[in-house]
Amino acid sequence: MPASVLSAFLVLTVVTAFTPGPNNILILHSAGRHGLRGSVPLLAGICSGFFCVMVLCGLISFSLLKISDNTLLILRYAGCLYIAWLAWKVAFAKMDEGETVKAGSGFLSGFILQFVNAKIIVYGLTAFSGFILPWHTTFLPVAGLTLTLVGIGCAGILSWWGAGAALQRFYQHHARTANLIMGLMLLGCALALLF
Repeated sequence: MPASVLSAFLVLTVVTAFTPGPNNILILHSAGRHGLRGSVPLLAGICSGFFCVMVLCGLISFSLLKISDNTLLILRYAGCLYIAWLAWKVAFAKMDEGETVKAGSGFLSGFILQFVNAKIIVYGLTAFSGFILPWHTTFLPVAGLTLTLVGIGCAGILSWWGAGAALQRFYQHHARTANLIMGLMLLGCALALLF
């Protein structure tokens, strides 16, 4: 891969990984609410699902299967509905003393989110079809660049996880406002899928 293509590839991956999206907003909310330790199941689900989606994007791109417009439309609407549901759960979450991690913040929620998260699906398909596969078609380089995508993506998620934990004290004093703002941000992500 030429240096100019590699630099564009790295810009795409870093910008996509560190900008707000469903993963980052949800992990920020979870870490702010439950702390680092309490949000580990969600973090593990997001990173595991992210890895699986990147592998699937690579396989789809590599095998040159053409996804129909109907499939993309169904995926977009499913993603919109799931993210809107998460937005509702975040915006209207109740803070109780001694609270344990509830539905919407566990491993399965984070894992499922990846399969309807249009941001990372488009990110994966774009990275493979535009940057990786035109230059590499053998297993080892493609696998290495897949791991690069996953590593940079998870680094972005980890940074938002840390930010949520750093803001935990503030979050506990302003939980209703913070929940509403993060819920609205997630709803914005869902609406962006429609347009």
